[in-house]
Amino acid sequence: MMVILLAVVTVPVAGSARMLQSELTLTVDPSSVVIKVGDTARVNVTLRDVMLNPGKVCFGVEGFPSSGFIESFDPTCVDPKPDGETTTRMSVEATPAAAPQNFTASVVAIGPNWTARSPINITVEPAMSAWIPWSIIFVFVLILIIPLLVRTRKTDSAGHRKRSGR
Repeated sequence: MMVILLAVVTVPVAGSARMLQSELTLTVDPSSVVIKVGDTARVNVTLRDVMLNPGKVCFGVEGFPSSGFIESFDPTCVDPKPDGETTTRMSVEATPAAAPQNFTASVVAIGPNWTARSPINITVEPAMSAWIPWSIIFVFVLILIIPLLVRTRKTDSAGHRKRSGR
């Protein structure tokens, strides 16, 4: 789990000269995911707001490669709860265009007058292990070679088995 202190927002209190501060934290859980090509990883994203920060919050990502990934949030935008947690669920799909790689991207929460980011580490693995295609080729070659290695029976032109030298 990765917790990042996002921002300190100063809010004036009505009828008072004093200011209250609000600490925002963005949590991404898990903070590292491994995705096989063709699969989808799901990540919980939580925005904690010690004090009320009015206005809609929308979530997004930065730092993903330009192709090979489909990112979505459910919900994409929310109205934050006062003095509570605002949560969304991020899904990341590695499409067949995604190459095996490791990279760090950012989950972004955007409010009316602030932006918060939290890193997420992504590891993309091939859809199947490299040994699987080679094992299939090996079995295919064995199927072709085994008949050549097994002693074939000699037959005459009528299809009868010939006797060997006795």
